[in-house]
Amino acid sequence: MTVPITILTGFLGSGKTTLLNHALRGPMLARALVVVNELGAVPLDHLLVKEVREDVLLLDSGCVCCSMRGDLVDALLAQSGVEARFDRVFIETTGLADPTPIVATLVRHPELARLYHLDAVVTAVDGEHAPTTLGRHDEAKKQVLLADDLVITKVDIVGERALCAARAAARELNPQARLFLAERGVLDWRPILEWTPSTVSSRLDVASSGPSHGSDEVRSFSVRADRAVDFRSVAHWLSMVSQFHGETLLRVKGLLRVEDEHGPVVVQAVQHVVYPTYPMPRWPSEDRSSRVMVITRGMPVALVEQLRSSLDGLLNAPAARVGATARQPVEASS
Repeated sequence: MTVPITILTGFLGSGKTTLLNHALRGPMLARALVVVNELGAVPLDHLLVKEVREDVLLLDSGCVCCSMRGDLVDALLAQSGVEARFDRVFIETTGLADPTPIVATLVRHPELARLYHLDAVVTAVDGEHAPTTLGRHDEAKKQVLLADDLVITKVDIVGERALCAARAAARELNPQARLFLAERGVLDWRPILEWTPSTVSSRLDVASSGPSHGSDEVRSFSVRADRAVDFRSVAHWLSMVSQFHGETLLRVKGLLRVEDEHGPVVVQAVQHVVYPTYPMPRWPSEDRSSRVMVITRGMPVALVEQLRSSLDGLLNAPAARVGATARQPVEASS
């Protein structure tokens, strides 16, 4: 009997990690092998997942359409040799992944086919930014095209008009997929994980066709600091950058070491929106350094370097005591 594989994909900032964390708190993924693929020199998503589950398999080779395929095949074949400890594989892709190659690999690789089968492709669709994201980014379109199930996220923070627009944009690309709504990342996974295997292989040719912007426009950088940071200064930087450069700012995600906090403070932004910060109850690993990852598309190289330099200056400057302020939401105007 083969082991089912579920792929969770979705564009940067669509809420994949939040969905996964809530799913891991339930019984259905208690014995799942969890694989997280990340883009960037300083992986962060797997640390947010490790807050819930320690045994997360990280594949940090970057784009899922490149070297990650070989890494995934090697990892799955290696895991199959271990005495059965898992009854499902759950893969979270990077937000810039075109999932077509990984789906093709899982469906057509002869060795994997003896051990695993693709059960479902689940795509998170940002309820706040769906029309804009799907209009601009080919990766986001392919993520929706390949989905068996579409999950509209952030329904708790968007109005009915935005929700209807997100539904329409997703439905226009993939009218056959089932559609679910997630509020604060909470989703009933039973109808997704208890149904018949994926039919996504029939849509591979459709997703593989069409123009691609390529990854040359995408630029990312990470900044790290080994000391406590001035939370207010970083929050102000993030708010200003998001407000003035949101059109080319795909994603910001970071863990900040702040005085008087037992764990890191999580900061996140997507385009023009800075999401409320929150402290994790403990550090997910022995590494207690502050680190922030920034991903841009279409931003001039000089500006990217300017942002990197300014952020580095903030993170590596002496910090004030700001423990209490780290618990206050910091938001930018959208």
